[in-house]
Amino acid sequence: MSTPPPTAIPPTMKAWLVTANGPPSSKTLTLHSARPTPSSPSASNLLIRISHAALNPVDLHLINVLPTWLPFRRNATPAMDFSGTIVATGPGVVGFKVGDKVCGALGVPQIAFGTGTLAEYISVPEGQVTTVPEGMSLAQAAGMMGIAGQTATLMVRAAGGLKTGQKVLINGASGGVGSILVQAAKGKGAMVVAVCSGANEGFVRGLGADEHVDYRGLEAAEGGLEGYLAERYGKEEGEKLDYIFDCAGGQALYDKCPGYLKEGGRFISIVGGRTQGIVPFVRNKMRPVFLGGTPRPYDLLGLAPSGKTAGEVKGWVEAGVVKETPVDSEYKMEDALEGFEKLASKHAKGKIIIKIAE
Repeated sequence: MSTPPPTAIPPTMKAWLVTANGPPSSKTLTLHSARPTPSSPSASNLLIRISHAALNPVDLHLINVLPTWLPFRRNATPAMDFSGTIVATGPGVVGFKVGDKVCGALGVPQIAFGTGTLAEYISVPEGQVTTVPEGMSLAQAAGMMGIAGQTATLMVRAAGGLKTGQKVLINGASGGVGSILVQAAKGKGAMVVAVCSGANEGFVRGLGADEHVDYRGLEAAEGGLEGYLAERYGKEEGEKLDYIFDCAGGQALYDKCPGYLKEGGRFISIVGGRTQGIVPFVRNKMRPVFLGGTPRPYDLLGLAPSGKTAGEVKGWVEAGVVKETPVDSEYKMEDALEGFEKLASKHAKGKIIIKIAE
């Protein structure tokens, strides 16, 4: 196989920078056109020309809470998910070559110290990427193999992999993680109850959800969402849920879960993890039942993105367990601020994609 010719790497690149703390606006995020391009990769690093990036709620959180006056946060680039093409490799790289199409996600420490994916080039260790599944576009890969897909994998892993006939509830089923998790749970044979607004019922059913619960429609009802779940799934122990996956945040959902979650079931959450404080962990995991704790196991997961986990998601795609990256919208790099504003609205169905390269 012939080696593709080297790609000319410009000395400067376009990149979005975090210039102030706060909600997404022209005051907090600025597009610069002449940022230094990362130098030639050393050791086992890859230099990647980014094709697409995808946004996640944690991106907003980091823009809000990490002070820009810190020395390592000056002119930080946001965003974690990416896909693109390798244009240079370090001397220690063994698993990839120039020209490979790859995808993955950065970890919180990398973003905290200023390295993000809303830029034309990025240097990352080869252990953080996987190759793009055959037949999948780079836009789809950025959303599927990034934070959302890897987090969904982590949640399924915490549930022991899921089995045919198990009954699971996914809170926040129409979001980035939830929309992949619906497909994965259904693809593994589980019966899926999707909790999201009524406007998104058709969307989650199209992904494979067996039942839909409109939490907004239950806000005014006696007992609310939790009362409905107890009435619908809690009359007999055998009717209760095996797992609850919380992708949206619901303290009451956990507090009252003995009414609809089996004694041997687990409540698995990604809300309030390592980037959002320890209150949920202390309250729900460490408080014993005799001091008011809920008598159901509680798992609070925090993702450390890796190429290995991205490869697990790739395996789901290749096995047909998940079939698509639900994309809410795609924006040009110059319009990334609109993507952040859509993310902040909390009305996105699936992933928000930013197209970096034409």
